[in-house]
Amino acid sequence: MCGIAGFNWRDEQLAIRMTDALRHRGPDDEGIYADEDVSLGHRRLSILDLSKLGHQPMDYAHSGRRVVITYNGEIYNFREIRQQLEQKGYTFRSSTDTEIIPAAYLEWGAGCVEKFNGMWAFALYDSSNKQLLLSRDRFGEKPLYYYLQNGKLVFASEIKAILEHPVQRRSNSDAVSEYLYKGRASHNHDTFFQGIKMLPPAHNAVFDLRSGNLSLTKYYTPQFGSRRVSSDEFLNVMKKSVARRLVSDVPVSVSLSSGVDSSSIAALISEFTDIPVKAFTTATGLSVGDETGLIRKLLKQYPNYILEGTSLSEASFCANYRHIIYHMDEPFARQSSYVRWEIANLTRLHGLKVLLNGEGADEILGGYVPFAPHYLLSLARDFNMIRFVREVIFTLTHPERKRILDAFHNATMAPWRDNKYMDAALNRQRKFGIRISPETDLGYGSVDLKEYLYSLVSESSLPRLLNCNDKMTMANSVEARAPFLDHEFVDMAFSMDKRDYLVNGRRKYPLRNAMRGLVPDEILFRKDKDAFNAPIFNYLRADPVQKRIRELFKDPVTSSIFSPKDYLGEYEKFLSRKAADRLFLLHGFILEEWSGIFNVEHG
Repeated sequence: MCGIAGFNWRDEQLAIRMTDALRHRGPDDEGIYADEDVSLGHRRLSILDLSKLGHQPMDYAHSGRRVVITYNGEIYNFREIRQQLEQKGYTFRSSTDTEIIPAAYLEWGAGCVEKFNGMWAFALYDSSNKQLLLSRDRFGEKPLYYYLQNGKLVFASEIKAILEHPVQRRSNSDAVSEYLYKGRASHNHDTFFQGIKMLPPAHNAVFDLRSGNLSLTKYYTPQFGSRRVSSDEFLNVMKKSVARRLVSDVPVSVSLSSGVDSSSIAALISEFTDIPVKAFTTATGLSVGDETGLIRKLLKQYPNYILEGTSLSEASFCANYRHIIYHMDEPFARQSSYVRWEIANLTRLHGLKVLLNGEGADEILGGYVPFAPHYLLSLARDFNMIRFVREVIFTLTHPERKRILDAFHNATMAPWRDNKYMDAALNRQRKFGIRISPETDLGYGSVDLKEYLYSLVSESSLPRLLNCNDKMTMANSVEARAPFLDHEFVDMAFSMDKRDYLVNGRRKYPLRNAMRGLVPDEILFRKDKDAFNAPIFNYLRADPVQKRIRELFKDPVTSSIFSPKDYLGEYEKFLSRKAADRLFLLHGFILEEWSGIFNVEHG
């Protein structure tokens, strides 16, 4: 797991500055390649083949052709691909997965990525064809940003490396609008910086070094279907996915909550190893964010685990939130970045580099509350009324029934939903004097069930979580691996009969059913889950934060976006524990800090 950077002209010193900005992503080694057409940089976090043979940028030659690669990620099936290539006459110097990528490219062209099972972002320089191939994995586990202007292309694993170039540091008003009005970080492929984009997941981009043109091609979409998948098949595919992600020349660990997703991963890891494994979790001592009780029940079944906890606290948040903003590159939403920072930092403190997690299960298998109304609507559209009535009854007795019913309104009453959103947005606009108009695109309403899930996977929830997960783990020089994002598992999940996603009010039912006996019933069949959360709004009342907010909003950079006087007035209401717009207060504060950290202009 590494950091990559580059551009299409020669400047070794600039390439070094870019890779220096990515040092946290790869503290074990560094390298630069430069000729008259390109400059490529690399920072290495050694996971496979810890020897010097894994040094990058790596050049590879075969049959008179030579290519150079800078690569971030893991190709879990690299040994199988290597064997195929050796049968075709290719030879290899190292035991790395890196080396098979240029060889596969020389054999199969840009379509080689369709053979890879893994996560990646890489740039491959083909000098004979005067091309740069940029590629990103199917679900976007590894980030890749780029800036293209007047035929000059700059790319990197993180935005901060691109900012080593003299790019204009101006905010993207659409992203800021979504952040302030909707309370979420942008999930499309434009960033908070004007002109800096993220290569979409499941895409290749070919940059022609002669013309300066960049063309993007999508190479993957999950295979939709409608078949019955047995528990045995489901479990076997999961086991293969977990086994692939245990391939490592350094010890692995697991990020563990009390939910079914990470508990299932932990249980299946124990199928493949009986050596001690560290499990990392969060604890607050409060009802929110403390996972330890149910986790210890799980680990009674798996004594090879060593549980380590980290405290989510006001003091820790105050000490780290600016580091989090810096490493995220963009303003973050609510508590997810902070919690993931704490888990990754704990992993680093224990000297470990690889962390398996349960990311992706909720998006792929329908684990979130809004999935339930979409599921009910799907049953109604299919005239499956007996099942519909049964699931409505379970919904009305569900602990989260109020949230489900609210989501039902959002999914079915588009005009009402638009009016409600616009009324709230205009009220917030008046209250804080916001000078950016609210976005009117509210995303998916009542659509096909699997189209809805695919929107979560490709456009909204999963991209945001994976970006956060990568940035927070790599900030601590830790590689995160997500078994639920094995594309063979995802293809199987999208091929399932949609009726099987939810049974008796239980979302993610195929996973719960497959893990019977491997995970305690208290975890498998709990109906509420509020894991990996932190009481982050409480932290806004901390003395250091109060002092910082009053200091910042005396003369804020964001005064061109919203009124600092109105912001401070609302903050005083919040401190007095009166009704206040907590989410705007949090995001306005983070936006102001981000603007200062990265010297961003607005307007």
